[in-house]
Amino acid sequence: MGVPSDGSYGIPEGLIFGYPCTTCASGKYQVVKGLEHNDFAKAKIAATQKELTEERAAIEHLLK
Repeated sequence: MGVPSDGSYGIPEGLIFGYPCTTCASGKYQVVKGLEHNDFAKAKIAATQKELTEERAAIEHLLK
């Protein structure tokens, strides 16, 4: 689920990122914490974080 990061899994706070989440009937969600990632998954997460950070930086001037 794409949600604003709370810093989980080393992703910078506020970056919209895909996390495993649980939801409840009220519509609230919670990021699932403590999952272990293998080296392949860590590399993919790092690549995604880099791409999203670069995209945000490219449009940052539009947000001011």
